Amino acid sequence: MTLRLLSWNVRGLNNPQKIEVCKNLLKEWKCDIVCFQETKISSINVAFVWSLWGSPFIDWAILDVVQTSGGVLLIWDKMDVIVGQFSINVLLRGVVDDFV
Repeated sequence: MTLRLLSWNVRGLNNPQKIEVCKNLLKEWKCDIVCFQETKISSINVAFVWSLWGSPFIDWAILDVVQTSGGVLLIWDKMDVIVGQFSINVLLRGVVDDFV
């Protein structure tokens, strides 16, 4: 099983040029799970997430910004997730061998 994971401190996802770079990287690398830290976006909606990923067949979770810092956006290809107050945990299971 090959898992493609991207974790990136984007230092803000409110710049249209940076959003375009993110879209292109996700399209090129065909990631299974993406974690953007320090998004600095106070409200992220489903349309924004779909536009980044390029497909509505995903799931996602966010941790909101605190004042002007923080913000985590986790996007994945339909897997289980647990959202805590300070963390997001993803349970990965291999489709072929049921490995957890």
